[in-house]
Amino acid sequence: MLKYLIIICLSIAGTVNAQNINGNWYGVFTTPQGQKQRLQLQLQLQRTSDQFRGVMRSPDIAADSIALDTVYYKNGYLNFTINSISLKYSGNWNSIRNRFEGFLEQVGNKTVLNFSREEVTNLTVTRFQDPSPNPVYDVQEVKLVNTVDKVLLSGTFTKPGVKGPFPVIVLITGAGQQNRDNEMLDHRPFAVLTDYLVKRGIATLRLDDRGVGESTGNYDSSGIFNFAEDAKAAVSWLRKNKDADTAAIGLLGFAEGGAVAQIVAAGDSNIAFIINMASPGLEGREAYNRRLVQTAAAYGEKEAYIEGYVSSYQRYLNVLALTADPDERQRKAYSELAAIYDHFADSANIAGKKHFIETTYAVDTKAETLSLLQYDPAVWLSKIKCPVLAINGMEDLINDASSNLKGIENGVVKGGKGLVTVRAFPGLNHLFQRCNTCRTEEYGTLDETINPAVLEFITRWVHLLY
Repeated sequence: MLKYLIIICLSIAGTVNAQNINGNWYGVFTTPQGQKQRLQLQLQLQRTSDQFRGVMRSPDIAADSIALDTVYYKNGYLNFTINSISLKYSGNWNSIRNRFEGFLEQVGNKTVLNFSREEVTNLTVTRFQDPSPNPVYDVQEVKLVNTVDKVLLSGTFTKPGVKGPFPVIVLITGAGQQNRDNEMLDHRPFAVLTDYLVKRGIATLRLDDRGVGESTGNYDSSGIFNFAEDAKAAVSWLRKNKDADTAAIGLLGFAEGGAVAQIVAAGDSNIAFIINMASPGLEGREAYNRRLVQTAAAYGEKEAYIEGYVSSYQRYLNVLALTADPDERQRKAYSELAAIYDHFADSANIAGKKHFIETTYAVDTKAETLSLLQYDPAVWLSKIKCPVLAINGMEDLINDASSNLKGIENGVVKGGKGLVTVRAFPGLNHLFQRCNTCRTEEYGTLDETINPAVLEFITRWVHLLY
């Protein structure tokens, strides 16, 4: 449904001989969302067969290498494939620039990728809202333990440079393995948020997700209820810290992190407040389907096509959420995915169909994804006793502002014990950036990390409480 095509012209002059392509090659490519990632390619010529073998790794994603299935080189033309991730590279040698120039193709997407001998060691991009390297407040590196799951968590406690105690907000990251800054697409929203809050008298505690940085634990086997235990450990640590006002410890969750905040606050009446940023207010399957509708509409798909797509996926999501037995769930899910592929793609492409079914099911049955599909915010929101702030960008294509904010408001009001404030910000996307197309591939191209109006609104809301 989402396709990108980059047409590139290559200037080719001369070749490099086979012996000289042995060893390491380095490249940087940009995802459709604007995020840069490094790649390292290692090639080796087999003396007995004059054939090549090789491995590739992405140091910004994982330390492990992945073997190349095929490698072809002749007269300056280089081609290699990795079948397990449907990846193909084609490039030609440019003797003026001493590099292979070509493109990487994966799952229908093409992006420019050049390989040279020059190693790339740093991809850091500085945004105008990033904090100064010499802050005017106190920054403390911390380690704390989630004793339930036996996870050691590393993070940063940041407080004003004056005598405390202070109101403190635990910042909870969104979906996927995130560092303490909730870093994505060269943006560090939790660093920006911390910088703004601390300068205005509000301390923060932010942690690397389990399995990220110096935090231990297995992220892939963890769901939102495991992440809730991590957040509880952070709150327990703060309650023993002399710089934290124990009566003013709140939680801020971005996207999925908002669900984690809801779970923690529902079970702890001493949580002072929670802030949900672009967070779920709808039952998981409904939220997923609304996301499909919004995304497809944003890319110009016809209404009839969208209705058929959503209807097909609803049956598949029901299988994932409602079937307890793993073997039965896989059998039923494979059947539904096969039907989806046959209807919306080339049913004669057996290899493509197999790849679609297996990769889709593998992603959607991770503990994190299943826990979100099965999550109903209303159950937890009704138990919350503290004030709740829920905000969204009105142009959010991931978590629809209107329906999710309404869901959060209704859930809190139904419980009758908490106070709720909701606000949708016009012209802002899922990351709370002022946007143009507001599609996901634009996020990394925008220099704004969090719109100043959002930073001010959050701060004023907390100041009204304390």
